[in-house]
Amino acid sequence: MVRTNKKLILYELNEVPIKLIKLYSEIRPKSNISYLLKKGNILKTTTNDKGELHPWSTWPTVHRGVTNEKHKIYFINQDLTKAKKWPPIWEILANKKVSIGIFGSLQSYPPYINRNTKFYLPDTFSPAADAYPKDLIAFQKFNLNLVNKNKALPGKFSLLDFRNFIKLLILRYIKFNSILRIIIHLIQEAIYARYRKRRSLMQSILSFDVYEKYLLINQPEFSTYFTNHVAGMMHRYWDYLFKNKSNSKENLFNKNSLIEAMDISDLQIGKLLKISESHNYDLLILSSMGQDSIDWGDYIPELFIGDIKKLIKVLDLNVDNYKLLPAMQPDLCIECKDVKSKIELEKNIMNIKSINGESILPVRYKNQGLKLNISIQKSLSTVQNKFILFKNKRLSLKTLGIEVIKRDKGTGYHIKEGTLLFKGSKLEKIFKNKEQIIETNKIHNIILNFFNIK
Repeated sequence: MVRTNKKLILYELNEVPIKLIKLYSEIRPKSNISYLLKKGNILKTTTNDKGELHPWSTWPTVHRGVTNEKHKIYFINQDLTKAKKWPPIWEILANKKVSIGIFGSLQSYPPYINRNTKFYLPDTFSPAADAYPKDLIAFQKFNLNLVNKNKALPGKFSLLDFRNFIKLLILRYIKFNSILRIIIHLIQEAIYARYRKRRSLMQSILSFDVYEKYLLINQPEFSTYFTNHVAGMMHRYWDYLFKNKSNSKENLFNKNSLIEAMDISDLQIGKLLKISESHNYDLLILSSMGQDSIDWGDYIPELFIGDIKKLIKVLDLNVDNYKLLPAMQPDLCIECKDVKSKIELEKNIMNIKSINGESILPVRYKNQGLKLNISIQKSLSTVQNKFILFKNKRLSLKTLGIEVIKRDKGTGYHIKEGTLLFKGSKLEKIFKNKEQIIETNKIHNIILNFFNIK
């Protein structure tokens, strides 16, 4: 096996389509993204995944080289036993003596550690703060706590959050400029409530500082960095950037929130371009799919469950047999103690209905493991009446630990087409045909080819 002396960074820019890349390049003509676009180093991607598209399914398609029809990964914290036949690219590379550094890639829990693992931080929906090396556990605890508290609406900071943040400062994970930016943002939040909408952008700033530190110290031959901050802004504010012509303060703020998200990615890409030049890396920037405008109709406030204890008690089940794992609103992932507990939960939860007979908590995905994946359905009658029916008995939402939350109406949603940007001599040879459309399940073999591995 002839190995390349080139190294590769995969910057996973979640859900960003070419349409946004081109508009951003017009808005910021001197940006790093505009530079790559002017060089022609851009290709369109498409996913062959079937059914409703989600990043926790489309990224495994990138990493494992097969579509969801084969890997069958459909939900966060799903049991991945059946997907072992198609291991993610970093496991193959590590076993072929290519050093790896993984940071936040979706469905990457638990850490894959062997002699070629330089660092490994699983995704932000991991059920535990496992990471490698152990120094990264402090950041992952901080990271998971923030994501869990802010998964639907921005929550309040706790004393534990500040303690964990102080630990990161002591470890010198966070740069001075990032600290200053976060302080300014918190001041803005205190003065103007609308700035809370941008809090998720701070997570990407913090995490990239940590990633850059470990990348430069360890210099693995293959490395990934995942960020979702642009995707989150697109879901809410796509139409404000592409369609809304109003210049009201609120509309301009929402529009600029998406541009600011892209500014953060552009700054990170600029840093990675410099690292690529100085440390012999090629840079591959990829989205596993894209987004475009969508009309969801009239907005219905959402039902939210942050703690399942009240719900489990109402179902007359043992609270100790169930654990709520991280998931993305409106989904719930519940880990059951044993098969019997799972069957009981699945059976009882189907009896929770709206006044109109709609199932409020249907099981979205049935699997052979001990985890139950549930989706909280929107229900106008439930929001209006503030109660549900359980075995034909009226119960208030508060009794079940269900809150009604209001967020900005979504205007962007998933599409098959995504983006691929690249920089580096070896990637330029691989992608010399710039008219082609790259199927995302082919990225796996392209990376193997990059390292001369069959």
